[in-house]
Amino acid sequence: MPQPVFQRLPGALPSPGVPEETLPFLSALLNAPGWGVALVDGDSRLVWMNDLLASLCGRPAQLCVGRFLSEAWPGLAPPLSPLLARAQSGERVAEEIVSGRFGEVGTLRHLTVSAMPAAPASGVLLLLRDSSARLREDAALRASEEHMRSIVEISCDGYFFHDRGQFLEISPGLGRLLGYYETAELIGRSILEVVAPEFRAPARDVMDRGVEAPYELAVLHRDGRRIPVEVMGRAATFQGRSVRMGAVWDVSIRKAAEERLMRMEHFRDQFLDAAGDGFKAPLQSLQCDVLALQHAPEMPEGLTEQVGRVGAGVRRVDRLIHQLLDFTRARLSNGLPVHPSSIHLGQLAERVLADRQRAHPGRDLRLVASGDLRGTWDGERLFQLMDSLVGNALHHGPVSSSVVLQLTGRFDGVTVQVHDPDCRVPPEYQGTLFEPFKHRALCSADDGLGLSLFIVRQIALAHGGRISVESGAADGTRFIVWLPREDGLSASGV
Repeated sequence: MPQPVFQRLPGALPSPGVPEETLPFLSALLNAPGWGVALVDGDSRLVWMNDLLASLCGRPAQLCVGRFLSEAWPGLAPPLSPLLARAQSGERVAEEIVSGRFGEVGTLRHLTVSAMPAAPASGVLLLLRDSSARLREDAALRASEEHMRSIVEISCDGYFFHDRGQFLEISPGLGRLLGYYETAELIGRSILEVVAPEFRAPARDVMDRGVEAPYELAVLHRDGRRIPVEVMGRAATFQGRSVRMGAVWDVSIRKAAEERLMRMEHFRDQFLDAAGDGFKAPLQSLQCDVLALQHAPEMPEGLTEQVGRVGAGVRRVDRLIHQLLDFTRARLSNGLPVHPSSIHLGQLAERVLADRQRAHPGRDLRLVASGDLRGTWDGERLFQLMDSLVGNALHHGPVSSSVVLQLTGRFDGVTVQVHDPDCRVPPEYQGTLFEPFKHRALCSADDGLGLSLFIVRQIALAHGGRISVESGAADGTRFIVWLPREDGLSASGV
């Protein structure tokens, strides 16, 4: 015969009859949804509860059914009572969070509660689900997101979250950078609205491709000012969904410094060019005058020597000016500029020795060349390098000594050696021999400032090469320069 599904309480209305064969199915149905289910009558007494709710409250159903909520669940009755009252008035209460304990002691639980009217006698169908773990996870996720936001806020000038180019969240720092102290004004708007027009197309491309490398663009301040920034995007989670996050750095100061540096470099180049041209014209005029006097048909004998000294002085001043300009360029530009082209180093060396031989007709100058001496170098600079080293050897060696300029071509480059067997460099000087203004006594007579060896080293470095010195009592002094055969600019990374 039909059996009641719910136990009848004294004074309660008769429970509806249900065929006995349906009881297992109905019991399974009421326990299936993952919710604790209870029927509460109009007096707030528990009429029935499913097995899941009994497990949740930690007490057998028979100890709870028939009791008032305040007796069965004393820790939860106060927060549940307002929800039951709303349901008894006909309202459907949907998934509200209630916190409490089923007993006076026990585990604090955070429950998701739904309630709806249930006949008869103003009853209420109560559904409860333990959301404690989910709420703890949500709280941990929020704490992690806040921690991440704090780290990002410290490490950059601002950040933002966006979904397909629409602002979801903007940090206060980025808001201040853009002139929006109420960042809510930008939420929902397109990122491209605050990007300078010429950067909008590349910015859209970067967002579409999800680029995660830093890139630069200009953003628009609220007052119309352009602000250069660096942006780096990353995949991120925002309120449980996958979005993109961008970190922003204000690079205005860096850009201003770069522009100042460019202006300074431009001014430096203009100054050095003007200085070189300014000295060149009067010196060339003096040299022409000296040459004309030396070839004058009626030059008095007493003036010939004086004119020669003037000519030598003019040439020396010319060399000193060029050395000072080279020194300034090397120091201000972190190296000398070079203009490589295809040259044959052996032919260049022949010119060097020919010029020096005319100036020192009684000296023994030799060229020893072997291997492939072709390469891509700055011919004028390498002429200057070899001429300085040969001149230095001529100045310090005795008149009877030989100066050997040796060139050796190998597969990866060329070695240039200048050897003076009768010249010695003290060991204490060798470590600083190529520093400017250090050892004037060890430089040639053409170099009263002590710059020639410094400039020689700078020329070698500008070609991606190097220079060293070997000096001893047995073999004299040997300057060794190694030059890569390739383009000096690419070799030196200029």
